[in-house]
Amino acid sequence: MNKEIIQHHDFGAEYEDSTPLIYSQPVRNFSKRVLHGEDEDVDLVPETSMRIWYNNQFGSFAQHKHDVLEICIPIENEYKYIVNGKSFLLSPGDILFIPPGMLHEIECLNEGCRFIYLFSIDFLKEFYEFSFLTDFLNEPRLVNESSYPTLYGKIYSAFMAINDQYFMYTNMVLEMPIYAKLLEVFSLIASVHPQFSPIRTEDAKTKSKYEKFRALINHINSHYMEEITLEWAADYAGFSKFHFSRLFKEYTDVTFADYLMHRRMQAAKILLSESGSTVTEIAFQTGFNNLTSFTRSFRNSTGMTPSEFRQIKQAQAAAAAEKEAAALAAASDVESGSTDALSSTSGSEVRLASAPASHDSSSDTESIIPDTPVTLPHSVFTTASDFDFTDEM
Repeated sequence: MNKEIIQHHDFGAEYEDSTPLIYSQPVRNFSKRVLHGEDEDVDLVPETSMRIWYNNQFGSFAQHKHDVLEICIPIENEYKYIVNGKSFLLSPGDILFIPPGMLHEIECLNEGCRFIYLFSIDFLKEFYEFSFLTDFLNEPRLVNESSYPTLYGKIYSAFMAINDQYFMYTNMVLEMPIYAKLLEVFSLIASVHPQFSPIRTEDAKTKSKYEKFRALINHINSHYMEEITLEWAADYAGFSKFHFSRLFKEYTDVTFADYLMHRRMQAAKILLSESGSTVTEIAFQTGFNNLTSFTRSFRNSTGMTPSEFRQIKQAQAAAAAEKEAAALAAASDVESGSTDALSSTSGSEVRLASAPASHDSSSDTESIIPDTPVTLPHSVFTTASDFDFTDEM
């Protein structure tokens, strides 16, 4: 058996399991680790979108990636992660978020224990506030008392509550209360985004300004595809251009142009991923006058052209479809084999019914988890510059 697999997860035949009984896996234990090059098929708890490990093994874990979010919280002694070439030496209590699709490896330097969480987070894209999380989920994030002093205690407590819920039962995982706590964590993280932070309303004048800017932000979010100029926005809010620009930056912590561009880029990514429109059509659908301007802005925001972005999304969708088809085919083969075996067995129905049934829980079919979108390197708020462009798809 692969030594690396045995060291990382504790269910090899030659491995002596030292996991405390209170942290035993619910439903069934880990089945096996499946790697396709550096891509790992994560063994989630059957019929769920998660798995949580109490890990106290001494061993390293080679470079890999998977389509679920990974979170690590050491409880005793340090634990070293290398994510996209960047090293993180975690101390007890540190919380490291590793976005889906990001290469990482583990160097276990000494004995200790830690919790490792694996969550599918595709559902987050359905929430309005997801745009506030894109920066956070664009790179590995270390959350501790130094990096997030006002949020750390609440986030840590939420994960400890998740542990209590996950390890509470021996035959089930109740996802709703666990994901409710995970949503609480992401709500806290989103709350520090400039666009999320409420504006102080100590007096009627300040409150009036706040209402004007809130109405303008709502208008931009709904009408980003239309021509919205600085002059128009200033007039909409009832200020001069100079006064408006200063107040907008004061209230939102970004410039008006940056906010409008960010909103358009978010819409463009969705259209490129999910629609059949051409790149030129998407350019006009997101408020750009021509393809050149759209391509320049998109590349400045994401580090790639719209066509390159679409190619990645299409390749990812094709891989997901192939994976699902293979899983369905395998399930069909299993069902066909069972039918053949029953039809070839001699004896009456009474004899078949009286035969003892057997079930190996370790052979349960793995859940099919949809691929999480590729995390793309980008800087949301940057100034456009000239680039070479590829042909549109």
